[in-house]
Amino acid sequence: MRVESCTMEGNRLCLSLHRDGMVDARRFLLHFKPGEYDIKKATKKRSLDANAMLWRMCGLVGAAVGEPKEAIYKKNIREAGVFDLAYIKSEAVIDFMEAWAKHGIGWFCDIADDGALPGYKLLIVYKGSSEYDTKQMSRLIDSVMQDAEAVGVETLSEREMSLLLEDWGKRK
Repeated sequence: MRVESCTMEGNRLCLSLHRDGMVDARRFLLHFKPGEYDIKKATKKRSLDANAMLWRMCGLVGAAVGEPKEAIYKKNIREAGVFDLAYIKSEAVIDFMEAWAKHGIGWFCDIADDGALPGYKLLIVYKGSSEYDTKQMSRLIDSVMQDAEAVGVETLSEREMSLLLEDWGKRK
């Protein structure tokens, strides 16, 4: 549902929606429960071009160091990626990790520590780049580019990277 405009009327926030969102708005009203929603600024998702370039660079770095591109991708997801922390019951950790990994290659977990509560583990829960916005994807690509430079793989120039980033903004 996309908000077209908003106004304040007393202590009420009034939102005007695009007409295409009216079905979603009615569904929202029917199922609304106070405290379940946050209003926040929409972020741009990364482009498929950025994703293709990321995987190309992971492949080149992987070939240079003798590792699969997936290992390079995961390494960089750990170092520059998006993650949450989750407390999971110790006996459910393996099942949770397996279920999380079914989302894709970049969706994995690391056990950080025993949880603050007895019987729980603290997990670092990583999200794959399919969920990244432009800023997050840029950070991930920068990380892979640093790896590429470190092993002598040719990278994009700053100008080429700038044009690619500019293109992401136009496509989203």
